[in-house]
Amino acid sequence: SILSHLGAWAPKAEQVATARYLERKNDVDNYLTRFKDEIHSRLDGFYKGFMELKSEGFKVDAIAPQAAIYLTVQFDLHGKKTENGTVLENTKAITKYLLDEARVAIVPFSAFGDSENSTWYRLSVGTCRIDEVEKVIENLRRTLAKLS
Repeated sequence: SILSHLGAWAPKAEQVATARYLERKNDVDNYLTRFKDEIHSRLDGFYKGFMELKSEGFKVDAIAPQAAIYLTVQFDLHGKKTENGTVLENTKAITKYLLDEARVAIVPFSAFGDSENSTWYRLSVGTCRIDEVEKVIENLRRTLAKLS
């Protein structure tokens, strides 16, 4: 019974500490400004990276960031072949390929009610650091270049 409620609310000590922190208006404002700036930097970095990949001829696209921690990206890779000859026949195979090869975890739009073979995905920038964005784009570039 205790375990079923552990995630339901924060412990009292944490609630009290948070309430005290929230009274420090300048600190909260500074934190939120920094946090939002960091999110926007990562979103912009990924968006620019996807536009570079697209301009290089890779079958990707992205929608300009619109005030969230997610970027809407497209991988139009159905029918592409991997180095070992495996055909990426569906969105599930593409998602797995990008995770295994590029180490990029994305959520297909089918998880949100779109068709099972939608080419659109959600990429979260909430857990990465700005210095990782360029590395992720380079991993994608190498991974996409392996496809024929």
